[in-house]
Amino acid sequence: METEIVGYGIDEFYLALSAFDKAVCEACAVSNFTGNRYVVHYKGHSSRIFTRMCLHSQGLISALPKTRWAKRDYECWEFSLIAPHVRALMEGYLLFFYLSETPISEDEWFVKLNIMHLNDCTRRVRLHQNIRSAENEAGCREQQVELKERLQGSEYFKGLPVKLQKQLLTGKALMIPSRDELLEKLGADVGEFNAYYDLVSNYTHILPISYYRSEANGRGTGVQNQTDLSYIVFFLINATYWLSISTERMVELFPDAAKVRKGKRSKFSLGPKENMKNRV
Repeated sequence: METEIVGYGIDEFYLALSAFDKAVCEACAVSNFTGNRYVVHYKGHSSRIFTRMCLHSQGLISALPKTRWAKRDYECWEFSLIAPHVRALMEGYLLFFYLSETPISEDEWFVKLNIMHLNDCTRRVRLHQNIRSAENEAGCREQQVELKERLQGSEYFKGLPVKLQKQLLTGKALMIPSRDELLEKLGADVGEFNAYYDLVSNYTHILPISYYRSEANGRGTGVQNQTDLSYIVFFLINATYWLSISTERMVELFPDAAKVRKGKRSKFSLGPKENMKNRV
């Protein structure tokens, strides 16, 4: 993989930065425009995921060198500064498309939603258990039982394979299909996506891949170097795709939002001053 990624130069960086800047502006404008609406459940929950994607995109572009989104007295070319945001975008992209798909029935949406609730509740049980908050842990365990009963009473859930039902009832799954199944449905290359996800995960955490090949005054130190530059460009290109295609889906859900997509001139709150809605 490294031989495929390494090889981008500073000119490609400026092109990738410009394209991602445009994508972030349009996504934020669409998110602002579609906020606080009373819509059907699946659209409402999807828009929340999209908002999270916008926030991580803002974090990503603000962490980059040469960006207009942040002012600083130095440049840091360390790939690990953007890896967590890239990872979040990859997760958001999958969850967003999963939730934004029109459900075949109210019961299917009911199951999707309660599987998500059960996953959240299960994580909270572990959290409260670890911080020894017995009362909150007990409350979450009660909710776990209730959520499992809801799912087991659903005809749609009963129609799922028994093995899958058991897996979903553990609360460990966020979605009904596995990541690979969802990627196949989206027409993505499963192997490539998983490889990229593993790479950014290694740079999100302090794991050997992120520091074994560090070089004095080079890779992994923050100074401009070929490897970090290439990694940044490569994942900027991909992040632009994941964000742009998600913005297109948002416009499918909210067709009137198409008019606010104006590239880097898109207007939205909480961004560079030239993009502020009320700027004269």
